[in-house]
Amino acid sequence: MGPHASPAQPRRTPAVDTLRALVPGDADVIRVRAATPTAATNWTWTHAEVLGAYPWPPHPGEPLRPLDRTADDSTHASLTICEFLTTRQYAPIVRLVRAGDATYTFSIRLTYPRREDWGDA
Repeated sequence: MGPHASPAQPRRTPAVDTLRALVPGDADVIRVRAATPTAATNWTWTHAEVLGAYPWPPHPGEPLRPLDRTADDSTHASLTICEFLTTRQYAPIVRLVRAGDATYTFSIRLTYPRREDWGDA
C-alpha cells in the first residue's frame, strides 16, 4: 500500500510546521536544494533554499505543478531548512531527488493526498 492509499498524514511536528510556514498554505510537497556538507562546514547543512512548492494533482499519476512565487533563498528559509535536514534528513517524508558534488535536492512531503479526493483511483 503506497502513500496514495494511506489515509494517514505526516505527524504534525514543530519541524514540519516550520517548513509549512515557508510556503503557501495549499502546498503539499516542497522541493529544497541544500549545499553539500563538507569537512569545512563540520559536516553540517549550512545553506539551503526552497526551489518550489506543489499541491497534489487532481488525479493520481499526474505530474506535480508548482504554485506561483514559492522559491525562497532567504536567510530565514536557509536556516529553517538546514535545521530540518539536520534532524530529519532520513525521515519517511523526505526523499532524496538528486545528489551532486555541490548540492543535494530533496522532496519533502508536508501532507499525503487524501484518498477520498481521488475517489477510487
